[in-house]
Amino acid sequence: MKTGRALVLFTLVLLLGCERQVADSRASCVKDALAQPELSNGVAVFTALDGTVADARSGWLNDRNGNSVLDMASLTKPLVAAEVRRRVEAGSLDLEKPIQELLPDAVFVPETAAITVQQLLQHRAGFDRSAGDPLFMASPPSCYLAAQDVLRRRPEKPAGQQVIYSNAGYCVLGRILLNDPSGMDADLLHALQSPLGAAGGWRGSLRQLHSAMSAALPLAELPSDPSLPDGSHYAFGWRSWPANGGGPQWTHFGRLPGMLSVAVSDGTGWVLVAHFTGDPDDVDGSSEQAAKSLWRCMK
Repeated sequence: MKTGRALVLFTLVLLLGCERQVADSRASCVKDALAQPELSNGVAVFTALDGTVADARSGWLNDRNGNSVLDMASLTKPLVAAEVRRRVEAGSLDLEKPIQELLPDAVFVPETAAITVQQLLQHRAGFDRSAGDPLFMASPPSCYLAAQDVLRRRPEKPAGQQVIYSNAGYCVLGRILLNDPSGMDADLLHALQSPLGAAGGWRGSLRQLHSAMSAALPLAELPSDPSLPDGSHYAFGWRSWPANGGGPQWTHFGRLPGMLSVAVSDGTGWVLVAHFTGDPDDVDGSSEQAAKSLWRCMK
């Protein structure tokens, strides 16, 4: 009898040891993946194998952690989109609604009056940044003024025909949400009222961001026509990638001078958010490389 109990206890110790090894392996992998070219001081918060939340960081002199307060830039957009989705599912907002009906006090031209909520969500409103980003035309930047600017003039491209990433489009979404802030998360409300607003105003810790993004799981697909040339498209704030793309299905990244933030998810059970300092020459390439490296640790 004693031998049997001892064997059971020994087996449990082995299993717990194996689970700990696997968990430690994921954390070690994330730590290694944070060492990215042209980026430094990487820190990440991610869903561990047991469903808890874990931290990792790179660099001997890196004193940042998951509770450090950081600017997240465009990672605000998935949070804005999650609030849009909440209202759509509650029946208080319609994706196909022309935005003129949602912003009765704004000044429109006919082409912007007919833009829909879904087109704003998926960066298909036709707002082109080639002549400069409206968000950063003012000093300091103003999401409110950016929204006002793009609504008053004809979009550079016809709405719905092309995916063109637009901060100003999300600034318009922010104005729509602020018309009725009831039920909105306090941190998101604060972000929408900040200068960078719905385009990038969320500031907080990676643990707070991880919690907010995890609350929106499972992510919802939103088909796009057209998609981007690489086959990806934007759904509710997240960029959705083809299953055969070799990386995570869901990604997003944020960029401000001196920093880069990245989010990856399987869309159902886990999220990883990371923050780096640095000014990479190829921001899109650096963010995609970091996303793929970090995703391999979560598979």
